[in-house]
Amino acid sequence: MTGPTYSIPTVKPYPTPYWDKFTNLFSPLDPDASGGLLAGRVALFVVAISGTILLVKLIMAGYAYLISVGDQNKIQNATKEITNAVVGLVIVVSAYYITQILEVIFGVKLL
Repeated sequence: MTGPTYSIPTVKPYPTPYWDKFTNLFSPLDPDASGGLLAGRVALFVVAISGTILLVKLIMAGYAYLISVGDQNKIQNATKEITNAVVGLVIVVSAYYITQILEVIFGVKLL
C-alpha cells in the first residue's frame, strides 16, 4: 500500500508570457528576435531594477530621517535623498512610457 502523494504547486510571480519576456532577454534562434525586442526587454528589466533600488533608497533615507534626532543637516540630507530617489523613478518610468509611445508612432515592436 502506498501513501498519499503530495504535489507542491509552484507559482511564478507573473503570468507566463510576461515572465518569459522578463527572463529571456534575447534568443538569436527566435524568428521574431530583433534589436527592438531586445531593447524592450532590457527596458522592462531596467524598470524592475530601478523600482527595487527606489525601495531600498527610500527605506535607507527614512531610517536616516528617523535617527536624525532633530539635526537639521541630517534631516535635509534624508529629505534630499528621498526626493532624488522619487525623481529617478519618475525619469525611468517616463522613459518606459516614451518608449511605448515611440512604438505606436513608428509601428515598431519594442515592448
